[in-house]
Amino acid sequence: MRVITPLVLFVQAIIILVIFWSGYSVYVSQDFSVFDENNILENLQALTLLAVIAVYIIPIFQSHRTDRLLCLFFVWLAIFFFLREVDVERLNVHAFWHKWGAGSGRNLLLGIGLACMVLLALMKLSVYITLAKSFVSSAAGMTAIRAGALLLVGDLCEKLTFTHNVFYEEVFELIAYGVLLRAASLLVQNEVSGNAADSAANIGNSGFDR
Repeated sequence: MRVITPLVLFVQAIIILVIFWSGYSVYVSQDFSVFDENNILENLQALTLLAVIAVYIIPIFQSHRTDRLLCLFFVWLAIFFFLREVDVERLNVHAFWHKWGAGSGRNLLLGIGLACMVLLALMKLSVYITLAKSFVSSAAGMTAIRAGALLLVGDLCEKLTFTHNVFYEEVFELIAYGVLLRAASLLVQNEVSGNAADSAANIGNSGFDR
């Protein structure tokens, strides 16, 4: 656990440096390649998302936690973002990854994963509603909401037409993933629970709330 905070600070420092360097490249050097596909901004987004996945996945293997399904959802969400940012079809990887990491194969796997989580949540709907309410009001939840707001701003930049709008889209997305990494570190270090969730933990009817 002690390594998580330094990891987050290191990644955030890299993000800040890359954003400043990219801004200099675009507005001073007139080098617009920094926001091209598979260039530094998108590559750093992908690496940040891998860090997000690595952090969120830790509590899933801690049997005493009652918020493991919540962590699993964020792992799924980060994988979704990662596969959106990385063009797997262009990578020199095994055909298996081309089939299941892009297109209909990717959509099928993500859909199955989401459906499984929904089924698990429906088994104890009241428990997870309570857990969700606790999460939204927690520091980890509010930080994750901020990340979502930044992603919406990035999406808006993509849809609007103004000078270097794609640059701002990529920058806001990169900041959002950095904020999401912060949210992950907060959730890992501070378990989210409610009274109902604690009761379920004592009953232990499900593998995700023992």
